Amino acid sequence: MSVKKTASRLAVIGATAALAVGGLGGQANASFVNIDSWNTFECNKTAAYFCLWYGPNHTGGKWTSNVVAVPTISGNFSDGNPVRNNAASAENASACNVGIWVYPNYMGDENWLSPEKGGNLTPYLRNNEASMALDDATRAFCPTV
Repeated sequence: MSVKKTASRLAVIGATAALAVGGLGGQANASFVNIDSWNTFECNKTAAYFCLWYGPNHTGGKWTSNVVAVPTISGNFSDGNPVRNNAASAENASACNVGIWVYPNYMGDENWLSPEKGGNLTPYLRNNEASMALDDATRAFCPTV
């Protein structure tokens, strides 16, 4: 094999490694903000773990989930608007913390709610949410993502 081919292959491997480290570094810099503002009211009336609302302060169309993890949010609010990248507020009706992430598969910036709490999404997550899950390593009975 020529020196030129070897150098070219090493450059490709190095660039791939740099991209991988850069991607992991971006996740390490993600922000995690607790948005607890009110006690859960509307979401705990349903058989759901967590809920999203189209409007702030649990107003407008509602979307509920009765599964513990949603790697890519999809579907519509009760008013017909698409859910993904359209929510303004959330509630947690579970006994675990709930995370709401800006990217699919629980990646990037995160807003989170304590058990039985609701809140308005922060500016970087409002209308920009993609995944949601129960995520609480501090309580043995809660699943983790």
